Amino acid sequence: MKKIVMSGVTSGFGSQWFTELDKQYTAEFFILARDRNRLHTLIQRQQISNKVHFVDCDLSSLKSIKLACQYISSRTDHIDVLINNAGVWAGEVLELSEDDIEMTCAVNVVAPYYLTGHLLPLLSKAQRASIVNTASFRHRDAKVNQSDIEMLSNYCPEQAYCNSKLYTILLTKQLANLLANTNIYVNCFDPGIVDTPMLKQAFPKNLGFIYPLFKKLIARTPTKGAQTGVFLSDSDNYDVSGEYFKDHKVKSSFIPSHSQELTSWLWSECETLTGFVYPLGINFSSGWIDD
Repeated sequence: MKKIVMSGVTSGFGSQWFTELDKQYTAEFFILARDRNRLHTLIQRQQISNKVHFVDCDLSSLKSIKLACQYISSRTDHIDVLINNAGVWAGEVLELSEDDIEMTCAVNVVAPYYLTGHLLPLLSKAQRASIVNTASFRHRDAKVNQSDIEMLSNYCPEQAYCNSKLYTILLTKQLANLLANTNIYVNCFDPGIVDTPMLKQAFPKNLGFIYPLFKKLIARTPTKGAQTGVFLSDSDNYDVSGEYFKDHKVKSSFIPSHSQELTSWLWSECETLTGFVYPLGINFSSGWIDD
């Protein structure tokens, strides 16, 4: 039985991703979400057949993430799949999390770093585990200011989102390096332009009148958007780690996503923002090795 941890299930293409995994596997799901009733409605509507744990978690809160990880750890001895799919396109006005982190950075960047770090000991106990991070082609529009990762001095929600998707690729590559020669594979993917509430939110307001046509002609269905995520959820499908996928295939990403200097900077920023430093090694029988 696969043990699967997922975020970003109750909105967008994440619900289809969840549904497809439920159809394919005998599994036990741990779904990180804020609204129990919304998840329950989804489970009933999609006729989910596997066991599902609602894990109360606000991904903009480090405290909430840590409590969620403690809950998961108390109910399973391993994790086969960790899916970091939750993401936000923040509003026009700068908003800070309860940890005083800009909201896009908090949910799209800091949360996956922190959540994954706390769950790695459980992932290490699987026979073969996979971590899947949702990136985007919009990473190509990133403009990084290394003195202001949160864009506090020049906030723009669209730019914050694009930057966060570049950071997703960088974190994926760094984590793959740290987990080289282990049983854990980590990759990210671009779902494409998908018909989701976030797409409508991000669409230019002055062009809203053509959105229905754009959605019909350009946007992918949520099912199509989820397909590569479903593929990557089964590590038996591939033998690579630290890659950027689209449509089941490894694709080239924007040149800055290969910068070790930028990767090291980002990793250090995540350590500073969370106060959490990844231990230096994994003991496959008991978790982390302290060095």
